[in-house]
Amino acid sequence: MGRRIQFEWEVPEEVFVLKLWKDEKEAILEIKKSAVLDLVRLKKISWRRGAEFLNITYREFLDLMGEHKIPALDYEEGWLEKEMNDLRTLPRK
Repeated sequence: MGRRIQFEWEVPEEVFVLKLWKDEKEAILEIKKSAVLDLVRLKKISWRRGAEFLNITYREFLDLMGEHKIPALDYEEGWLEKEMNDLRTLPRK
């Protein structure tokens, strides 16, 4: 069992006037998604763990990442150049 964290946030009424969220329940869910996605973006948790935290399938989590423009492939800088150089040095038949 995990720990329950509660915080109070006075959300400006314009958030609801602009219909960013239809009600408090949706606001809570969207804030929770944002927090989990940020943990993934910062590489604090894995994609699979993110799905578990949100109680959704791994596939649903990958879709959610896509909706929020979080790449599913995360290569280090210079990776492609290294691969291309390695390919150039392979012996030819």
